[in-house]
Amino acid sequence: MPPQAGESPTATTQVIYGGMGGTGGKGGLQGGDGGAGEGPTVSYGIEAGHVTVNTILGSGGQKMESTERAKIIDWLSPLNFFLRQADIARTRQPDTGAWLLDDVCFQEWKSGSGTTLWCRGIQMCSRGRKTVLVSMVVNHLDTDSETKNICVACIYLNHKEAEDQTPEKLLSGLWRQLIFGKDVSPLARKLYQRHQEKCTTPSPDEIFEMLQPVIGDYSMVYIIVDAIDEYLEAQRRVLLDYLAKMGPTVNLMITSRPHITPDASLPNLSTLEIRATEHDVWRYVDEQIRISSRLSKHVQTRTDLREEIHLKTTANVDGMFLLAKLHIESLSSKNTIKTVREALKALPKNLNDSYNEAMNRIESQNEEDRNIAHSALTWVVNAKRPLTVAELQVALAIEPDDRHLDDDNLLDIEIILSVCAGLVILDEQSNVVRLVHYTTQEYFESIQVHQFPDAQTDIMRTLLTFLALDDFVDAHWHWDKHLPPLVEYSQYCLMHAAGQPEAQLRSMILNFISRANQWNQAVSWWWRSPPWNFQDWPSEPSALWIAAAANFLEVARVLLEGTQQGYTTEISVAAYYGHLHMVQLLAGRGANVNAKSENYGNAIQAAAYSGHDNIVQLLLNKGADVNAQGGLHGSPISAAAYKGHKSIVHLLLDKGTDVNAQGGYFGSPMSAAASNGHENIVQLLLKKGADVNAQGGYFGSPMSAAASNGHENIVQLLLNKGWRLWQFNSSSSVQRP
Repeated sequence: MPPQAGESPTATTQVIYGGMGGTGGKGGLQGGDGGAGEGPTVSYGIEAGHVTVNTILGSGGQKMESTERAKIIDWLSPLNFFLRQADIARTRQPDTGAWLLDDVCFQEWKSGSGTTLWCRGIQMCSRGRKTVLVSMVVNHLDTDSETKNICVACIYLNHKEAEDQTPEKLLSGLWRQLIFGKDVSPLARKLYQRHQEKCTTPSPDEIFEMLQPVIGDYSMVYIIVDAIDEYLEAQRRVLLDYLAKMGPTVNLMITSRPHITPDASLPNLSTLEIRATEHDVWRYVDEQIRISSRLSKHVQTRTDLREEIHLKTTANVDGMFLLAKLHIESLSSKNTIKTVREALKALPKNLNDSYNEAMNRIESQNEEDRNIAHSALTWVVNAKRPLTVAELQVALAIEPDDRHLDDDNLLDIEIILSVCAGLVILDEQSNVVRLVHYTTQEYFESIQVHQFPDAQTDIMRTLLTFLALDDFVDAHWHWDKHLPPLVEYSQYCLMHAAGQPEAQLRSMILNFISRANQWNQAVSWWWRSPPWNFQDWPSEPSALWIAAAANFLEVARVLLEGTQQGYTTEISVAAYYGHLHMVQLLAGRGANVNAKSENYGNAIQAAAYSGHDNIVQLLLNKGADVNAQGGLHGSPISAAAYKGHKSIVHLLLDKGTDVNAQGGYFGSPMSAAASNGHENIVQLLLKKGADVNAQGGYFGSPMSAAASNGHENIVQLLLNKGWRLWQFNSSSSVQRP
C-alpha cells in the first residue's frame, strides 16, 4: 500500500526508473511521437519522510563518464578570471597598498574562519584602485596557497559584461578556479552530460551543488568579489545569497562603492574603508612623471617642479587615485613648464570637473584627432560588450560608401588612446579596450544626449557599411575558424538599430536584411545576442523574420505592404523577445497565432517560456489555443512551469489549460516545474488538481525529475502529497503500476 498524504514512510532505499519519454512536439529536440526515450535512474534514501538523493545513473544504468576535461570545463565555465587577474596585477605600482595587508581588520579576516570583509572605497583610479588592491590581495593569499591547503578564487564584475556575468556563470567561474590542477568530479561530468543531452545550461543551484565538494577539498577557501556595485541589483541579491551559504571554511572579501550597504546576511561581517594613502598617491604620481615624455623633461629642467606636482596633486585628490590619474593626464599634455604650473593652480577638485576638463582637451585638438576621439568614445561607451583592439581599429577605419576595408586606414592603438585624454585604456593581457573607470561610463551617459546624440545611428551605419563590403559578401567563413575583426561583434548590430537608427537608416536596413543570410551563417554560431539566441532560428530567415526579431516596426510595415506571403515563425520570435507592438502588427496583418514552430511549438509557448505575460494575454485574445501541443516543452503551461513564471501559469490555468497536459521533454507541467526546482509552481499545480503521480517524459515522473536534479524540498513535498512509494520485490526491481 502506498503511504497516504502526509504519512511518513519507514526508512528504506528506493530506485526510480527513468521514464520512456512523453509525446514530443513535432520536430522538437527530443521530438516526434514517443518523446525522449528512457531517462535517468535515481537512487535515494527515505527515513522518517526525509529524502536523500544518493546516485544518478544514465540511461540503462550506466555511470556517466567523460575524459574530455578541458571541454567540460570550458562548457560549464566559460568565464576565465585568471586572465583578468594577471592583467590587473600587472598595473599595480610597486610598494603601494601594503597598508591593507597590515590592517587589523584584514588580518582578522585572513586568519578567521567563515568570515566576510566588506571593503568600501571612494572612486579610485584607472581600473579602480579597489580592483588593483583586490589583485594584490589575491597574489598575497596565493603565496600562502603554495605551502598550505588553501585556494584563492576571484570574481571581477563589470557592468559592460552583464550579459555574460550571470549568477550561474560566476559560480562556475569560481568552480573553474577551485579545480585548477584537479580532475573534473563525477558530479560535474554528470551535470555536463545531462545538460548537453537537453541542450540546456545548468541552474545556479546545480552549479552551487557542484561547488560544495570542491570547497571541501581545501582547509580554507578565500573568495574575493570586486565591484559588487557594478552588478545588476536583482542578480546581486542572488549572488550574495549563494556566497552567504558557501560554508564555514570560506572567507569572503567584497568591494564596492560607499553607497552600497553591506549585506547583513553575510557571515561574520566586518567592514573596511579603502582610501588611497598619501604614500600610495605619491608613489603613483612619481611613476607617472617618470613615464611621461613631457613631464619627465620638465622636472629635469626645473627640479622644484617635481615637488610642486607632488604637493598639488596629493593635496587635491582626497584619497582618489582616479583624480590623481586625470590630473597627471592633463599635466602631461602641457608643452611648457609655464603651462604646467598654470594647470596646477587650476586643478579640478572633483571627478565631474576632471571629466569636463578632459573633454575640453579633446575638443581643443586638431579636427582629425578630435574626430578620432569622438568616434572611439562613441564605440567604447556604447558597445554591447568590451571591444578588442582589432575590432575598434576596424570600426574606426570604415567610412561611408566604402566597398573594401582599407588596411591603410587602420589607426595604431597608441594614437587612439593618446587622443582620448586618458579616458580610454587598454587591458594588455586580454587585449580589450575599456573606459578608464565605471564612473566614466556614468559621466558619458549623463552627457550623451547632448555630446553624442547620434551615437547609436553612427554605430549602426558603420556596421551596415561593414556588412555590405564586397570582402564580406563574397567571403565564405567556417564557424570554427578565426573570423576577421568586427564580424563576430556584428551580431549585435540589430541591438544598435531600434528607435532613432531605424528611422534614419531605413533604406540601409531594408537592403541589409533582404540579403542577410551569409552574415546570418557567420554569426549564428556564437548564440550570444538577440536574435541569434532564439532556438527556432531558421536556416534562411526572411527579411520580415529579422525585422520581427529586431523589433523594426516601420521596416516590418514596409515589408508587409502588398505581400501575400504566409507568416509563420515571425510571430513566434517577436513573442519570444517580448515585442508587444510587433506581435500586434503581425496578428493584425493575418499572421496565424497558432502557427507551429520547432522548439517553442508556437507563439504562445515562446511567450510563456520567456515570461511575457502581456503577450500571452494578447495571443489568447487573438485566438491562440491555450492547450496547443508541440515543441520541446509540449505545451505553454509546461514551458512557463519549467522557467518558473508563476503569473503565466496562473493565467493559463484561469483560461482553462489542462493542468495535466501531456507531451514534451518533461512529459507534464509538474515534471517541468519539479526538474527546475520551482516549488511554488509545483504547489500551485497540485492545488489546481495536478496528478502527483503523473508519468511520462525524460525523467518518468515529477518525483524522478526533482530527485535527479537534487531538489529535495520538492521530493519531500511530493511525498507529503501522496506520491506512491513502490517497494522492492524479491528480485530487487521496482513494481511498476
